[in-house]
Amino acid sequence: MQLRNAAMLAVISLFATAGFAQSTIALVDFERAVVGSAEGKKAETQFNAKVEERRTEIDKKQRELEEKQNQLKTQDRVLNETAKAELTRDIDRRTTELKRVSEDAQKELDSLRQRLLGPVVEVARRVLNAFAAEKGYALVVDVSAPETNVVFVNKAYEITDELIKRIDAVKPTAAAPAETGQK
Repeated sequence: MQLRNAAMLAVISLFATAGFAQSTIALVDFERAVVGSAEGKKAETQFNAKVEERRTEIDKKQRELEEKQNQLKTQDRVLNETAKAELTRDIDRRTTELKRVSEDAQKELDSLRQRLLGPVVEVARRVLNAFAAEKGYALVVDVSAPETNVVFVNKAYEITDELIKRIDAVKPTAAAPAETGQK
């Protein structure tokens, strides 16, 4: 990651020392542009609803597991060895089930996020590329990625809000083909 950051800084330095005007470099919060667009907001709403649904399911299983663990703690002295062993197996089974449900939910949510936001990302990339070419930008830096180590952003060179407007100007149906058939 350090090598990537060093390479990015070297490229920016090269542009600065090669006589490029500052206005040839633009900054964008690409993630905010995608999620801030009208289609991105719709996708994010659908995604958040599914996240909440999965969170409720996982919380329920977590509470059930905790109840069994508390039962074992509070009734430890009154339960016979067979009952303790059975309760312990039940706790182990519930722990394994909770882990599996959590992992499955994570995979499902990752896939859903890609399916919902992927088309919006594609439109945003096309719009950004066209916008950057139109404005003559030599470099556009995505400041939404924490690994870029951008420590200062002059809002005068940030194009995120303009990108959101341009994404919203694209027909909403441009993102629809990838969403059809799956919800």
